[in-house]
Amino acid sequence: MATLTTNDTFYTSKLPTSLRVAQILGITSTAFLAGKTFTSSFSATPAFLHAPAPLLAKQWRTSFTSDQFLAPAITLFSTATFAWLAYRDPTKASSRQSTLRLIAATLLTSMIPYSYFCLEPLNRRLLKKASDLSSASLTDADVEASVSKDDSVHALVDKWAVVNLGRTILSGVAAIAATWAALDRLEAVPAVVRVVGGADRLGK
Repeated sequence: MATLTTNDTFYTSKLPTSLRVAQILGITSTAFLAGKTFTSSFSATPAFLHAPAPLLAKQWRTSFTSDQFLAPAITLFSTATFAWLAYRDPTKASSRQSTLRLIAATLLTSMIPYSYFCLEPLNRRLLKKASDLSSASLTDADVEASVSKDDSVHALVDKWAVVNLGRTILSGVAAIAATWAALDRLEAVPAVVRVVGGADRLGK
């Protein structure tokens, strides 16, 4: 009679405390950035668009001003964190974890030129709109009656929300890549299966 024996072991490669803390902070801040940009486009903007043009311009400027330095700060912090993690990883550049962290850092870095070339022109136009309409009544719905539809505050804010989704995608994929790198450290050692015959059990 044969006996089936198995040895199946799971383990997690242990990171130094400093790397684990950096990993948590990097993933959390990147996920926060993705959620914040998503909320700006899908929650805040649709609500803003119900307002008259002067009020809409003021609301958008307030939202933009509050996030003007927060998003770049988070982007730079997370980029530096993932690049440092990739450099300090005990398994070095040959590991998939390091590659995923470099991908996350690259995606976050790409948000800077994306924001400058795609969002900044809209930011300037909307800030000018907010300045031009600052003296108008906030409830004046006809203040832009003579303005072309494509150049109205509502059209510009709506376009801004669509373009802003690009930042959501970049930061969201970066967060996924960084999380994947963290979870990928969980490895399974293949099971050892051994069939032992009766004679072997008796030492023969």
